[in-house]
Parts: sequence; C-alpha cells; structure tokens
Amino acid sequence: LLANKALSSRAGSLWWLRLRHPSRQDSEPFINLSPLEAIAMAQQTVNVNAGWLRSIAKMPVPEHSGIYKLHLQAKATINSASVRESVRLPTGVDRDEWIASQLVGIYDEVAMLVNLLEELCSESTCPRMSAGKHVHYSWADEKSPVPRALSAPEYMKMLTAYASERLNDRSVLPVDGSPLPPEFQDLAATLCKRFFRVYAHAYLSHFQMIQDYGAEGHLNCNFKHFLYFVKEFNLIDKRDMQPLADLIKQFLAADDKKDKVDDKKDKVDDKKDKV
Repeated sequence: LLANKALSSRAGSLWWLRLRHPSRQDSEPFINLSPLEAIAMAQQTVNVNAGWLRSIAKMPVPEHSGIYKLHLQAKATINSASVRESVRLPTGVDRDEWIASQLVGIYDEVAMLVNLLEELCSESTCPRMSAGKHVHYSWADEKSPVPRALSAPEYMKMLTAYASERLNDRSVLPVDGSPLPPEFQDLAATLCKRFFRVYAHAYLSHFQMIQDYGAEGHLNCNFKHFLYFVKEFNLIDKRDMQPLADLIKQFLAADDKKDKVDDKKDKVDDKKDKV
C-alpha cells in the first residue's frame, strides 16, 4: 500500500490535467484512468496518510523541544525510487501545468503534517516559527507586507490558509484549460519555500516524538516527494534549504547509491537474459 503512494500522487496530478484539458490525448498511460480508478488510487494515498495521522494524533506535547540535528537519525524510507520518478515531467505535458498539479498534492501533504504538529507544537513550546535554534521565520503576504514574528502554530495556520486560498483561486489555477498566469511561477516558488519551513520545523523541533511513534518513514516519504519536486524544477534556492542540508545530503547520497546498485543489478540481469 505504501509503495502505491507515489503512483497515486502521479495519477492524481495527471487526472487534474485531464480535467483542465478533457479532449487532449497523452502518451502517459495513467492519463487514461477512469474516474473510479483515479479516485480509488487517490483514496489509497488518503488511507496511508490518515492511518499515519491517526496513529500519532494523540501524542502529548513533548517535554523538550529544539533537539538539534536529531533529524540525522532519520533512516526510514518508503520506496524512494517511486517518489523520485513520480515528480518527473511526463512527455507532452506543459511544464507549468505539471508543476501546478504536483503543487496541489504537495500542499495536501504539508497540510496533513500541520494537523499532526498541532498536537506537538504549542505557543509555549514553540513561541517563534523556527528551524532549529538559530533560524527564525517571519510572516508577510499581500495583505500584510510588513514581516511579523509569529509562533510556530500561528505561522503554520497562516500558511495553510494562505496556500488554500491561492490554490483555490481559479485566476491562479484555472480548470477550464486556459493558460496559467505569468505570476504562477513566483507563487509556486513562494509556497514551496514556506512549505519547506514546516518540514524543517518538524525535523528540528519535533522529530524525536515522531520517531518514537515509528512515523518517521511517512514523514521522510513526504519530504522526499517535496525535495525531489523542488529540485526537479528548481523552485527553492539551495540557501533556503540550509537548515536541513545534512539531512538532504544524506537522503540524496543514499538514493544515488541505491540507484547505482539497481543499475548494476539490471545489467547483470540483461546479461543473463542474453545468455
């Protein structure tokens, strides 16, 4: 079931594109899913995430916070190769439209993480939105352009509300097949930069409790989905991801090593087939 998560994400993105362009024909096989098949695949992802959330939603607020670099112990992974493949641009699909469709799924995963963190994160434990002890974030938007310091719960609540409002704005993400507006790329980059901050806060301030309950695999899988997405389309400056630089390096190195092993195994299998 967990291995189907990335497949479900890709199918959901392609289904969103199909809604925008009902008459187009694509080489990507998942685009031909029926509505019931697409819903069933999407429900698998929902079930996986809901099970994770239910399993730890009642965790008490941790006694200690700000456990720096504990995230380096994050070893669990869930089908990394599928996650990496799921974000790649399909043949014949517009780049901006694919980014938009993926962004909707990325938002859903971040929103679920925020729901979880509501049980771990309070005004007293996290009086300032942060990534570790030394990096703090302020909030600003079109309505309130002057940056202001917020607690972590306030910041994440503002972010999910803001992202939901923008992603549901049909002038930003039209579903009638009309082109995405020029400002879409800036919006995508802004949202991703702020989504990263939620992951950074989760890893650097609350990872120990998440790990204690055995949920780090789900967190890692969602973060890898996010990581490969923003790297594939260059949506976040490397400097903005510095708080999790060691973790990112560890994830990428492990996945690259696994890819080389898999490639070597494939070559051996090819030789056996020829013999």
